[in-house]
Amino acid sequence: MTHKPPQPIRRGVGEQIFQTILDLHNAGRVATRQVVKEMTGQSYSVVDDHVKRMLEDGRLRRVVPGVFEPVEEMPETRAVFLGRLPSGMWKFEVGEFCVDLTPSEARTLASLLVGTANEMSSLQNARELADGLAEVRRNQTAAAARERERDDAIRALQGVPQQEEIAFN
Repeated sequence: MTHKPPQPIRRGVGEQIFQTILDLHNAGRVATRQVVKEMTGQSYSVVDDHVKRMLEDGRLRRVVPGVFEPVEEMPETRAVFLGRLPSGMWKFEVGEFCVDLTPSEARTLASLLVGTANEMSSLQNARELADGLAEVRRNQTAAAARERERDDAIRALQGVPQQEEIAFN
C-alpha cells in the first residue's frame, strides 16, 4: 500500500483574496485593489467582484474609495464593573466573571489599561478635530458663496458687467 503525500488545502479565490486583505491589515499595510491583484495574481475584475461581495456581506469595509479593510468580528460586549470596596479591595466584574483585587493588583491593572485609555482619548480628540475642521470648511464655503452673491448684486446695481460678459473682439 502506497501513501500519497497530503495535498495542500485548496481555498477558493474569494478566501485567498480575503486572507490577503487580512494579512495586509495585520501587517499595517493598506489593502488596495492593485496590491491585492499583485499579491494574489488574480485579475482586477476577479478581485473587484470578490471585494464587492465581501463589502455587501459585511466582511470588509471601505476606508476610502479603493481602500478596504476586514471588519473585525468581536464577541458580544459584556457588562464591566470596577468598584472600590470599603476595605480598600477592588471588585472587578466582566460578564459572569468576578475577581477581587488587592490595591496593588488594582494599580497594576490600571497601569496596563492606561495606554488603552489614552488611545481612546486620542481617537475621540481626532474625531472631534475632524468634525470641527469639516464645520469650518462648510462655513468657509457658505461665506464664499454669500460673498459672490453680494459682489454680483453690487456689480448689477452699478451696471458693471461680469468678466465673462465683456466681449473682446
